[in-house]
Amino acid sequence: MSIKISHATSVSNSAFRVVCGEMMLDSSIVSHHEALFGTLKSGTAVVQVADSTYTLRKGDVYFVAPNVKYSFSDYGNASIEVVTLNFANPAAVTQDYMPQSIIRALINGNCTPFAIVQPESEIYPKMVERIRDIKYAENEKFEYFQLKVYSDMYDVFFMLFSQKYVKIIDVENKSKKYRALVRVTNYIDEHYAEGISLDEVAGQTGISRYYVSHLFKELMNTTFVGYVNELRLNRAAMLLVTTDRPIIEIASISGFNNLSNFNRAFKMHFGKTPSAYRKA
Repeated sequence: MSIKISHATSVSNSAFRVVCGEMMLDSSIVSHHEALFGTLKSGTAVVQVADSTYTLRKGDVYFVAPNVKYSFSDYGNASIEVVTLNFANPAAVTQDYMPQSIIRALINGNCTPFAIVQPESEIYPKMVERIRDIKYAENEKFEYFQLKVYSDMYDVFFMLFSQKYVKIIDVENKSKKYRALVRVTNYIDEHYAEGISLDEVAGQTGISRYYVSHLFKELMNTTFVGYVNELRLNRAAMLLVTTDRPIIEIASISGFNNLSNFNRAFKMHFGKTPSAYRKA
């Protein structure tokens, strides 16, 4: 299923074909040939990409590489504005826009599939400004607007790659690294509710603690602790809305041994206390 966009701009005459609009959300699995930049204007949303889950909050800017399968859940009143770059004609895009090595990595899945730039990021203000200017140029189509879109898209991709939000993956090492990552995440998925540690995961999977940390940073753009906490908090959120269990019990069975730590982490992650989240 491809992306659905409402209030979309008409396709410009530029070879790289930029389209802006608002993403129409449902729970279907989505895949599209375009590279997509989304900005969450209101609400929250959860995005599932392969075996990874990401929570979007108001203001977050996210990137999805072409041909990546993903789906939304818990999107409630979320409103997402998007800018898409079509790669249907990679030869034209290469000639007019981007180096061939980057085009190949994006189209063939040899790059980071999904990334989030949050408001506290150093590059966030500039990226938001560039995306806003792209939307304005595409909507107004003033004289030479293509040059404005052209330069701003260059800058957005430069920020993503130069700041390591998106990385090109060495094809020869990709399968080996992903096999190792699967071993690690499978073990974590089975034991995250326990007092799991990086040393334990390394010992149980036969992979050094340094390499485990490296895999999370390179392939998932997160940390070991961040991944474990994400699993715990998402499980807690699910239990809050699907059961009547006391919050202190939910905290415990989700892997938190301290209620105050759970409350603090939950509010930082979802923007609400557990009790407020349950009532909403």
